[in-house]
Amino acid sequence: MDGVLPPGVDSGPARLHPRSEARSEVMAGRADVTVRGDSHVLLPGESLTIAPGEAHSIRNRGDDTLVVRTTLRPPGEFEAATRALYEAGAGGRPDLFAVSAVLSHYRSDVRLAAVPWVVQRPLLRALAGIAAMLGRNPLR
Repeated sequence: MDGVLPPGVDSGPARLHPRSEARSEVMAGRADVTVRGDSHVLLPGESLTIAPGEAHSIRNRGDDTLVVRTTLRPPGEFEAATRALYEAGAGGRPDLFAVSAVLSHYRSDVRLAAVPWVVQRPLLRALAGIAAMLGRNPLR
């Protein structure tokens, strides 16, 4: 999947892929990638492989549009999860209930890194239930 980040934009809160290895390759621009708190700068043609379960985020601190090609192995439903998150407003002003519904549904593919899964799972489940009651689940 190719991600396009305008200058000053990031990929959102640090996340992890519990079952998949992620390889991010910069196609254009400059990526500031943080993996487990360590910063890396990637330029066009450079890539970084992130092991399953490693917290990471990407930011465009440059002046040009950043294009990052991300490949997950196994792929799971990462692309569908990302599309649903952006539909829920994750690229701007997110709807907490909608984002929670998406993260709960795609929990095998993407999780927030800052919240332990033992806490995150029941919280997401509860918020996803509220999203369904309010009609704010973008997956239905």
